[in-house]
Amino acid sequence: MLTKETQRETRWWQSGNISRRGKARWIVYDLLINERLIAARIAETMGVGRPAVSKHIKSLLKDRFIVRATGLEEHYSQVKNGSVTGAHKVYISGPKGQVAQQKIEHFISNMGVSGASTPSEATRLPAGVEPTIDLHRLDFQVKLIPDGKNYRQPPNRSMEQWKELGLRPKKGKRLGFSLMGRPEHRSNWGHWEWDNIETDLGEFKVHFKRRWRSVCDEDNNEIGIDWEDWSPTIRITGPRVHLTVQEALTLDNPQGPVGGEVVAIVAKITSKLGFTLGLPMHRQQPEYGTLIHDPELAKAIKERRKTNPKMLEIADGITVDGSHELLDEGFVHIDCETPEQAAAQAAPIKAIDHTMNRITDMMEQFRAMTDSSMEAIEEHAVRTTDNISGQLENQLGTIVQQLQYSMEESIVRMQQRFNEWLDQFAQQQQERIARVIVRFEQRLQGNAEEIREGQRTLFDFED
Repeated sequence: MLTKETQRETRWWQSGNISRRGKARWIVYDLLINERLIAARIAETMGVGRPAVSKHIKSLLKDRFIVRATGLEEHYSQVKNGSVTGAHKVYISGPKGQVAQQKIEHFISNMGVSGASTPSEATRLPAGVEPTIDLHRLDFQVKLIPDGKNYRQPPNRSMEQWKELGLRPKKGKRLGFSLMGRPEHRSNWGHWEWDNIETDLGEFKVHFKRRWRSVCDEDNNEIGIDWEDWSPTIRITGPRVHLTVQEALTLDNPQGPVGGEVVAIVAKITSKLGFTLGLPMHRQQPEYGTLIHDPELAKAIKERRKTNPKMLEIADGITVDGSHELLDEGFVHIDCETPEQAAAQAAPIKAIDHTMNRITDMMEQFRAMTDSSMEAIEEHAVRTTDNISGQLENQLGTIVQQLQYSMEESIVRMQQRFNEWLDQFAQQQQERIARVIVRFEQRLQGNAEEIREGQRTLFDFED
């Protein structure tokens, strides 16, 4: 395989083994994003006219492989001096730029001999028909932010003011109208419409509802309508978003761009109409659909429709029906819960290959993580052992010092107690000797006390 420097010098699309037919917009993407050429230089490099390059750039913009950096363009238009000329549009990689890069890497890897013999990708559609996956059932609801027990309502405006903002009642879209009962009981929700919002994914519709009440004459005939509070929820519905099999397998979150557009729409409603809204929530979970050619399954669905109009569940999270009215030609429509399931139904070989590559990448990451973890564990064990040894040494030293201090203190206390006992003993003996001497002197002088009857002295035992 050629190095990146050689690939850029020779350019993968100049290889004789790769046909430029059907790959023009990927060549434009490579030169525009990876080599950072402007449209005029791309036309010169490819040897084509400027309109052809512009056509492919529009195609890349429509499919969200690139986006315009309008903020950078505005910045340079403000800071450039008057002598700067040749202003041009600036493009950067879009939400699906990763898919384009993988496509180009696939072309580069097949520049050699193997590229000429690469077989066509196996799909479940006739030859020449590319499988697509459509993300549908984009249905969101956004609640007004509550203020205590009630919901915050937009400012009070007249019908003319609402019409100037593009918001108006739908004709014939009032629910609950009844000629029975009292006139003040004729009330329910009426539908209002706003202009469709154009995004990179297509047109989104915003649905409003507002409480209405009939104004009737004396004969109970409706002569007008009073519009009251708005519904506490606003509904936003989106178009079908088409994805290629590669996009469905590569994108981490295919619904990410959809969520970004819905949040932008909510912000637009808040800023232009004055509604104070919270975060959008799914009214129902979106689905991923694809078409496959399976005449036997189509025949089985046609027979089943006679007795059971519900969709046929063929696997966990996968249902099949004939919603596109192509059963007579053997085509059935499959709805799946995840993009990976839809991709596996549309192009099984590519899905399996992608799954195996992901497993290999995960195993490599796991091995690298395990190696780094083992090294970290060993280093931690060594540091822990050193820390334990140091702590033991410090603790033993502290214990020895404490024992030495305790022994010295005990010896001092024992010596003090012995001295106190010796002083007390000497004093007691001295007092006892003094008493004996006093009694002896008294005996010699004949001044000894008379002994009571029955008592004797030591001298009486000498006889």
